[in-house]
Amino acid sequence: MTGELPHRDESVDYYGPRIRVAVALMLACIAVLAGRLWQLQTIKGEWYTEMSKSNRMRWIRIPPSRGRILDCTGRVLAENRPSFTLSILPAELQNPQDVIDACSSTIGLAPETMRGIIERSRSVPRFTNYPIKKNMTLEEVSLVKAHATDLKGVLVETKPVRRYPLGETLCHELGTLGEISPSEVRGLARQGYRTGDMVGKSGIEKEYEKQLRGEEGWEQIEIDARGRQLGTVSRKPAPTGQDVYLTVDADLQRFAEEIFIHRAGSIVAVDPDTGRILAAVSKPGYDLNLFSPSITDRQWKKLNSDPLHPLENRTIRGLYAPASTFKVVTATAGLAEGVIGPSKTFTCKGEMDLWGNSFRCWNRYGHGKMDLHRAIVESCDIYFYQLGLKVGVDRLARYASLFGLGKPTGLGLPHELPGLVPTPAWKLRTYGDSWKDGETVNFSIGQGYLAATPIQLAMMTAVLANGGKLLTPSIIRRIDRADGTSAYNHVPNVRWQVPLDPEKQAVLRNAMTAVVEDAKGTGRKCRITGINIAAKTGTSQVIREKHGGKGGLEIPYHERTHAIFIAYVDDRPQKIALVVIVEHGGGGGANAGPLARKIIARHYGMRDPGDGGD
Repeated sequence: MTGELPHRDESVDYYGPRIRVAVALMLACIAVLAGRLWQLQTIKGEWYTEMSKSNRMRWIRIPPSRGRILDCTGRVLAENRPSFTLSILPAELQNPQDVIDACSSTIGLAPETMRGIIERSRSVPRFTNYPIKKNMTLEEVSLVKAHATDLKGVLVETKPVRRYPLGETLCHELGTLGEISPSEVRGLARQGYRTGDMVGKSGIEKEYEKQLRGEEGWEQIEIDARGRQLGTVSRKPAPTGQDVYLTVDADLQRFAEEIFIHRAGSIVAVDPDTGRILAAVSKPGYDLNLFSPSITDRQWKKLNSDPLHPLENRTIRGLYAPASTFKVVTATAGLAEGVIGPSKTFTCKGEMDLWGNSFRCWNRYGHGKMDLHRAIVESCDIYFYQLGLKVGVDRLARYASLFGLGKPTGLGLPHELPGLVPTPAWKLRTYGDSWKDGETVNFSIGQGYLAATPIQLAMMTAVLANGGKLLTPSIIRRIDRADGTSAYNHVPNVRWQVPLDPEKQAVLRNAMTAVVEDAKGTGRKCRITGINIAAKTGTSQVIREKHGGKGGLEIPYHERTHAIFIAYVDDRPQKIALVVIVEHGGGGGANAGPLARKIIARHYGMRDPGDGGD
């Protein structure tokens, strides 16, 4: 009809907005997908490429290979042997129960124990190997590989384990290894330490951990979807740690340990010109191999509960009153300070009264009139009581310090004790009481508060043998890198010179030689024809005398006196100075002197005149 409006299609208006919204949504989704695709391919493409590689590659850490410890002749004292460890890789472990079922009975671990270990492994970094069982036998390794081949995250690692070919020899000085503790891991992680690593816990193994440890290596292997190894892609070996050479001669050391048949004590022998340790015995000891790879609870409890304390290194931690061996220090102070001359005499009647207190000589009948020479030869207490009072406590303390007592020697082993040189100020500070003359009397003969370690007494003896030089002792001769080059060589270090002129030193030396050679000398049992041995005996009281006339085996073991003997030989190319301490061993001349004689004879390649026994 003319003039009629065209027909309006209402469906177009109705669906138009919906179409536009749908198109917009489709375009937005396409944009998001395109953006994500661009991000994956362009921005994170390299990262995902590496991730895909890691799904078929595994990095295996090769633990550091520890350096050896050898004696001065090159004899091996500590080395490594291969050991097998079952480990898991927490990042790849899919079903812990499958691992427990396949391995627990094979390696001898209860399922509950193994489950607990696996639980603890979750606290370590994801790609860190966590040990389940160490030191597996070859049979266990074969069974695990047969049963656990298809288990992802399970591997058998070859790790070095410490071995000590000579067992107990030098056990305290060499020290032990132990598994690193969680707190140590946290503190040393940046240095490459990981859970399950072995670290030095005592002795040289601890003190020279940095030199001995070596560096970790790694191996990159290709694996299939089931975690089975297909081949090695690359490998970086673990560089071996440095070799540490000691000053000790293993043959002399073993000989000294074998002749020490007493329950407890110590022997220290040094080269007085260099301070190098020739032998260091601490008895009783223990087999170092008990700690490698780890000591059992039963063995640990047995060592810890032993009343003789075999774990204690008496060489640097045993504290003893030096007894009459200290008289050489009192004599040095008297001579150097001009208090006495060699001919000065005191009379010994067997007893001395001081402010109403009686101080006795070991010879109850008295020695009569004594000069310095005879007083040292026969070890007269009364002579040194009177000399000590004239020298005074302050000068006695000063000369004791000059001889190296009262402070660590600097040997270079952990936990060395300083001993004690008492002074009036120390007593007032410690006990709130003033110093008494009776304490000076005891001090002058090496008793009372005075305490020294065997290494200190050995270095004190070395001062007498080398002309008055106090040296820093050393048990390390050199350290070599894996390529054979030298990382360290010991150089003798003189700490200071004791002020005593050669003529007065000769007075002391002649008297100490007569201790061994004179018919009345207290050290006659150390005599060797053809060797000029200078010595001094000591019998160190443990408690105040309370046994009347009883002696020897009639007195309980822990109440008997310590036997102490110092000696040196200074007129031969290979000098030696040594101390022998037999705990609760009685008289120094009778029981410690023969051991010193045997060691000196062995050192110079001579026959022991005691024919192997005293």
